[in-house]
Amino acid sequence: MSPRMGITQEKIVESAIEFVDEEGFSALTIATLSKRLNIRPPSLYNHISGLHEIQAALAVKGLTMLCEAGKQVTVGLEKEDAVLAFARQYVQFVRQHPGLYEAAFSHMNEKEVSVAAENLADFVQSIMSRFGVKEEDMTHVVRGLRSLLHGFGDISNKKGFQRKEQLEDSVSYAVRLYIAGIKEQEDLSH
Repeated sequence: MSPRMGITQEKIVESAIEFVDEEGFSALTIATLSKRLNIRPPSLYNHISGLHEIQAALAVKGLTMLCEAGKQVTVGLEKEDAVLAFARQYVQFVRQHPGLYEAAFSHMNEKEVSVAAENLADFVQSIMSRFGVKEEDMTHVVRGLRSLLHGFGDISNKKGFQRKEQLEDSVSYAVRLYIAGIKEQEDLSH
């Protein structure tokens, strides 16, 4: 059976992104995606091998988009300014793409997903290395920053921040404290 005209891998992934950002990553099924694409579920298999393939593609797309957005907002910025710009972009990405962000951390055992995750970690390492972090501490520093930003995005998406202060101000405040702690740690070790 030949693939339906107009249905491409790119269109499938774009439709899946829209769906997961509206309905949640766990709601994505072959049936729900087929309905969104206005095709019968068996017809979708002319284009993909199964749900697993779509989920892995979403993971790669989410990690890649997050990394590329970070690179764009940090061009020409140094040290703290670069980290703050990345932090704000990261939390904004989580808020704009909640389902895609959730997908980004699925299927980590897939080679393409693992490569995309490593690219993001390498980028974060590149902006954090500007603070003179020792090589043996870098993984901890990168994990710490990503966890901090993940927490802000996740809590925000769950409507956990109800006070009047702007979330972006809280993100900047927390990241500045994190950077100050890193600088102090590095000063003590020299």
